[in-house]
Amino acid sequence: MKKQKVILIIFLLIPFLLVLYFFGPFVLMDLLDRSWYYSEDVDIGPLDYSSVLTKAENAGYEVEGSWPWPGNFSGFEPGDVPKVKERFGDAVLVDDIMLNYAENSKLVIFIGNSSENRYGTETTTGTCIAFSNFSHSDPNSPLKLSEFPEDSWILEKFKLLFGLDEKASENYLEALKKASQNQTWDAVIQVNESPDFPAVYTYLMKNSDDSQISNVGTYNSYISNTGSYSYSGLVTAEVFLKNGKRLGSVKYLIPKANVVTYDNRNSYIIELDASGKVKLEILMPVGNSGNIPEKEYLEVFREMFGEIGLPPEDVSSFEFVHTTRF
Repeated sequence: MKKQKVILIIFLLIPFLLVLYFFGPFVLMDLLDRSWYYSEDVDIGPLDYSSVLTKAENAGYEVEGSWPWPGNFSGFEPGDVPKVKERFGDAVLVDDIMLNYAENSKLVIFIGNSSENRYGTETTTGTCIAFSNFSHSDPNSPLKLSEFPEDSWILEKFKLLFGLDEKASENYLEALKKASQNQTWDAVIQVNESPDFPAVYTYLMKNSDDSQISNVGTYNSYISNTGSYSYSGLVTAEVFLKNGKRLGSVKYLIPKANVVTYDNRNSYIIELDASGKVKLEILMPVGNSGNIPEKEYLEVFREMFGEIGLPPEDVSSFEFVHTTRF
């Protein structure tokens, strides 16, 4: 009797398993389906980045991304350089400054951290100067003094970067050469100065005959030294050329954040960066691949824009694509 029950159960299970095998994936895909509305980036013009995010928090929206930047941990304040602020926004930071002596040799100024800087040398948080010469063939051996630029070039650049007198510049040059003998591939020192970025930018603009701007990628970091921060931004490079050769370059950090609210279980997201570029998204719950009336979702975004200090009428500038994803 028991044997017959087992046979009967197996007989009944076979068709069910076959149906599940052939049609199960399609059922699962339907269950995982979700609607997604998104727009391309729209440049809505200059905005007060910190003010927008403050208003977003005060209005009860979720703000994903840290702002303002936690101190100067990641970059230098650009100072009074209107062209940079107009192009990248008031919250922009300078990630690094590069000055080229020749095609293969350069000085780079950046902020180190409390463990290891980008050149693998231990530093505390502060301004670092690095010299690299890519003609140096052995990455495991120190730079030769003959691989350094002429002293006059470095001394001139120290004066430009930090406004130093001749004696202070010579001391830093001596320290850089000394460091090169105890390090491999690059020479890195830390200094008690902050670069005069307006002076550097003026020099690059005055002495170049061409410049190019390109997006390098995104920047993400997490800090827990004195508290927990997670923040992100866009990395953009401005390269200055003289007679087709690189004179120098600047990398900028442009902070970005998401402002999020929920309506009928749908997530409405405003992605924005300090330069004024904005992207809009709507994520519907998993398993919901339906539609939202255009009038309805535009009204939600107009309300969000108004409450965070952006012009509500700008919402009409965005064109939305509706799709599904798994």
